Amino acid sequence: MKRTVILVRHGKACSLDAFEKDIDRVLTKRGVNDGYRVARKIFGSGIIPDLILTSPAARANHSALIFARAMNTTTGIINVVESLYHSSGSKILNIISELPGEVKTVALFGHNPGITDLAEHLTNGATSFLPTTGVAIINYEMEQWKDIHSSDQSVYEFIIPKEVK
Repeated sequence: MKRTVILVRHGKACSLDAFEKDIDRVLTKRGVNDGYRVARKIFGSGIIPDLILTSPAARANHSALIFARAMNTTTGIINVVESLYHSSGSKILNIISELPGEVKTVALFGHNPGITDLAEHLTNGATSFLPTTGVAIINYEMEQWKDIHSSDQSVYEFIIPKEVK
């Protein structure tokens, strides 16, 4: 059974000195625009997640909302996962491995270094850095999400905002 993981680093955010807490940082205009461009490219190719998981940080949450809006779906598929805030790649992988079987495609919105570390791990080192609004789409042939620990990806692709017109 085909299963797809979409790893998204949140969009470009305002600097920390403009905010009291890191978690409250919001997207810049560029972050919003990049989000729509990248989301349209992904969803224009027919990839649509059944579930979106996002860090509670304002910048990640807003990025997830942009993607949901671009694919004309309800925000009901978005779940905020507290542990995605500055999570390690291995912790994100464990979250994926616990997904229910009915989820075929999941999009996760998080932060560096964890999101890039996981993309690097799942693609056997094909990337060492996801920029803001950078996306790794990784396909698997596996029956259950728990098999992700021992499955090899079949196809993967990276989408970088500056390369999307």
